[in-house]
Amino acid sequence: MNTKAEKYVKMFRKVKIASAATVDVAGHPRSRIINIMIAAEEGMYIVTSKGKPFYRQLVDSGEIALSAMCPDCQSLKFYGKVRMADKIWVDRVFEENPGMNEVYPGDTRYILDAFLIYAGTGEWFDLLNYPISRETFSYGMEEETSGFEITDACTGCGSCLSVCPQKCIDQGSPYVIHTAHCLQCGACREICPSEAVRERS
Repeated sequence: MNTKAEKYVKMFRKVKIASAATVDVAGHPRSRIINIMIAAEEGMYIVTSKGKPFYRQLVDSGEIALSAMCPDCQSLKFYGKVRMADKIWVDRVFEENPGMNEVYPGDTRYILDAFLIYAGTGEWFDLLNYPISRETFSYGMEEETSGFEITDACTGCGSCLSVCPQKCIDQGSPYVIHTAHCLQCGACREICPSEAVRERS
């Protein structure tokens, strides 16, 4: 795992409480609150019990989406690949999260299985400061790209700059959007008379 991804995986662990989304057998989105139990070099570990729909959805799809809010108004979002981990990780989870012993005392813990989120891509987003800041990260797969860019069709009219809430567009030929400070609102694309603004791919 690279240094940037490690930073945000540790942030997920520090926040600990996250919303976890999966898809059920009918294709409907399902969400619940979970705890990120362990942050490790190979990814993030979570646990759930075999009787829960969440368990079956993880096994069936092998995918998960997470979102969390840091105390200082920074958000984290993440899409990842998940697989069941060796049973020893259940014990490791209880060692690092002793409060779990109150919920599952003694050997009742073994109704749980541990899952490793072994690959994924995510984004950190800070709305507290101006201009806003965002950074993408990933481990085990390519980073997702999103937002907008300005093509050579740009005529330099300045319409995009005039409507940008964060003033994160610089003049040039073509104009340039600084994606690290972009809200991704799409106002620049809406106003551009030459249709020079497109989604990044």
